[in-house]
Amino acid sequence: MGKLPESPIEVRLAATLFLLLLGLANLFGAWQVKNFSAFTPRGVAATLQTEAPAPGPESHAGHQTMISERPVTAEEINAPRHRIDRELLVQDSHIHVPAYALTAAALAAIVLGLRLPTGARIALIVGAFGAPFLDFCGLWGAHLFPAAGTAWASLAVAGGFAMGFVYIAVTATTLVQCWIRNKE
Repeated sequence: MGKLPESPIEVRLAATLFLLLLGLANLFGAWQVKNFSAFTPRGVAATLQTEAPAPGPESHAGHQTMISERPVTAEEINAPRHRIDRELLVQDSHIHVPAYALTAAALAAIVLGLRLPTGARIALIVGAFGAPFLDFCGLWGAHLFPAAGTAWASLAVAGGFAMGFVYIAVTATTLVQCWIRNKE
């Protein structure tokens, strides 16, 4: 345990490049959340509602389009533009759960190589595996129990931010221990 900072340069380089590439993926993930869902429990719950809003007067009927002017409320402006139905949630779960598991395992391997107290290593490892669990429990809970959707979505938001915290903590510690305070 704690041997990563003294490892050969190629080992430290591999760990660092993995973390930097994972950071890039996380930036695109945050962008995707911004585009298709929200960073708030209410917004996540709205994205996962099982019913789509009724079409307005601008709906398409055959080849004709009816357009009219009408007052717009703040709720309509803030309404999610994208809905995640059950099929898409299954597809996302099928892809993201194994990806999160592999990411958590790689982060745990790096954590085991850092010079950290046992409690800090345990907290980061539990966080790396627990954050995706919270995320998907929250997403599925909000979808299956829309009456409590905001409460369930709070778990999803908390899981997302927890994974971000774990990533930042592991990356910062790795950079400091392997490159800034390391004497070759």
